[in-house]
Amino acid sequence: MTILQALLLGTLQGLTEFLPVSSTAHLYIAQAMLKIRNDEIALSFDVVLHLGTALAVLVAFFRPIAGLFAELIRWATGRPARDPESRALLLPLAAGTVPGVAAGLLLLKHVEAIRTLALIGGSMLVACAYFFAAEHIADRSGAAPRVLARVNLADALWIGLAQAAAGLMAGFSRSGLTISTGLVRGIRRSDSARFSFLLALPLITGAGAKALLDLRHVSGPPISGAVLAVGFLSSAAVGYLAIRALLRFLATHTLRPFAIYLGLLGAGLLAASILLGLPLIGAR
Repeated sequence: MTILQALLLGTLQGLTEFLPVSSTAHLYIAQAMLKIRNDEIALSFDVVLHLGTALAVLVAFFRPIAGLFAELIRWATGRPARDPESRALLLPLAAGTVPGVAAGLLLLKHVEAIRTLALIGGSMLVACAYFFAAEHIADRSGAAPRVLARVNLADALWIGLAQAAAGLMAGFSRSGLTISTGLVRGIRRSDSARFSFLLALPLITGAGAKALLDLRHVSGPPISGAVLAVGFLSSAAVGYLAIRALLRFLATHTLRPFAIYLGLLGAGLLAASILLGLPLIGAR
């Protein structure tokens, strides 16, 4: 892998991991365009991409994450809450993580084996429809949107299920599906995004840790330190900027522009697959 390819893939990972357009799908498409097979992407590079995006979340949400850890320690030692909002989020974040972890451990390898451009395109069309439906529900709701501190256990489980589904189906968009599910549950759009990013941190870190463990069973040629550094720095820097930009955008805008983008790209991928005679579902 060249430094330019590492820069492109790192930038794409950082941008699409947090914008609601599906990072897995865009990396899959980029690898196809660059003629890079999935088995040629060394696990070490996969690790640094995940570590880069995890760092982006840590930097962007340093104070909230520090508050969560402080409240976790206070709760574990039986002391009263100093930050009620952080204390209230501990159980929802823990519960919301479970579906994604279970799906990743039990189902991800089976789903990856049948992944194709056509399946990605179809998933994007489903995500497009869901984003529009979620925004419609939010518009029609007469109740005031709930803030982050009022996210409850049921909200977290539904958002966690959305995160699990997005992790399995490239094209669904993890951030998009979780934010729109928060909208359906009556959570304010920007706070739904914040909960989505906080919920993503354990999953992103876990994916990187799993790839790191898998390195023990791989004996392929090593990737140069320069390539790894470029991948890490680009995914971290672009990921941080993407988080800040999306939070600002969602303060005054909806998910509809992203839904339109996914709909157009998904329709294009599906049409191209049919016209070129590509398989609709991969062989396991």
